[in-house]
Amino acid sequence: MAVPKKDFLWQYVEHWAGVDPAFPALRTDRESLSYGEFERRSDLLAASFLALGLGKGDTIATMLPMSIEFILTLIAADKIGAIVTALDVKYKSADLKRFIFHIEPKLIVSLGGPGSESVPSAVKSACGELDLPRQPRLVVAGAGGPESFNGLLSGVKAGDAELAAVKKSQHPDDGLLVVFTGGTTGVPKAALLSKRNVAAMAAAEMEYLGRFIPERTKSIASLPPSHVGGTVELVGAPLTGGLEIIVHDTWSPQRVLAATQAEIIAWMGGVPAMFAITLLMPELDSYDLSCLKVVVMSGEKVEPEFLQMVREKICPTILIGYGSTEAGSELTFTDIDDDIHRIGDGYVGKPLPGVELRIVDDGERELPMGETGEVLARSPFTIKGYYKMPEEDRAGFTADGFCRTGDLGYLTPEGGLYIKGRKKHIIRVGSYTVMPSEVEEVIA
Repeated sequence: MAVPKKDFLWQYVEHWAGVDPAFPALRTDRESLSYGEFERRSDLLAASFLALGLGKGDTIATMLPMSIEFILTLIAADKIGAIVTALDVKYKSADLKRFIFHIEPKLIVSLGGPGSESVPSAVKSACGELDLPRQPRLVVAGAGGPESFNGLLSGVKAGDAELAAVKKSQHPDDGLLVVFTGGTTGVPKAALLSKRNVAAMAAAEMEYLGRFIPERTKSIASLPPSHVGGTVELVGAPLTGGLEIIVHDTWSPQRVLAATQAEIIAWMGGVPAMFAITLLMPELDSYDLSCLKVVVMSGEKVEPEFLQMVREKICPTILIGYGSTEAGSELTFTDIDDDIHRIGDGYVGKPLPGVELRIVDDGERELPMGETGEVLARSPFTIKGYYKMPEEDRAGFTADGFCRTGDLGYLTPEGGLYIKGRKKHIIRVGSYTVMPSEVEEVIA
């Protein structure tokens, strides 16, 4: 699949709208947008953001599920240089207050409509209890009136010339997305992804997947936008390839399988736990999944027996990816003919183009091939640092821009990577070092 090279995610929307404005872009059970309409509405929303006083570096928080409203907000913010933070709609008051206080949003776009009245109330309550420099403006999706999301799409706009000038003022290293990630430490950190990080990662993944799926095909986005997998991989990647995205506000195995069968979906992505849940469905065999060309998994170690079940029950072609929010949502991919027993032993494939990997000891001295140490990564997908967290920047990155992943692994002579555990998860037994993965293998 030929993926054009663009600096910004919004430029892919613009590009595919120019190629074929009538081609379907986003679809839910209740609404559908062509690429031409997607481009038009995101321009309208961007102009409304400018009219509200938003500009480069300002933060917009969303309390939305995966939805057309979220995707429009992301692209419109990208056009004006604003930074989006997707907060999960299930966050409790303490989380909301912590994250809102940290990012100080100028605008919050909240879920609204039937059955979600508590979300705007929770947002207002959280903001009211915080000592913020300014109270953020609240816009509700699914409601009416000038302060609603639909109101922004039909209100007074900035001029075309102003929006065009703002678009030209963007730089690939400007921030686009803040993702709160705790990794395995449990302490939320605000990873700041630049426009380059998002666009380059999305395009690289789409290019790799393009070896297995048809051009301009359909895709499903059903993960929460508060995770890099939901926003960069299941939204960003399909947009770079001009795919039609079927948007699900929640993930349900039944709903995904039904859509896959009905819409002739060519690929499916998620974490292994999602596929494990799918395999447990008594009615799994009743779905015709012959349309699937490939499934993509990342996020957890997988056993060969599990992979074999996925091959037999869901799709015979499996790709395993390895990455993180900070280093790049996918740094490596396995190939379709890689041995599942190697994958079960921790093999996660070879680096994507532009990805540099180092294996280092505790003193950050580079280790020889085959020796296990911490994995360091640098690429166009790797963030420069965290949002307003300089201490974490020093701890998380080397002076020359490599991300300290905290993962332990080694490189093979042909350039493949094995992941063997987490640096902070080593168990000391007397004078011996034991990896949790070794204990898991014995139990399995």
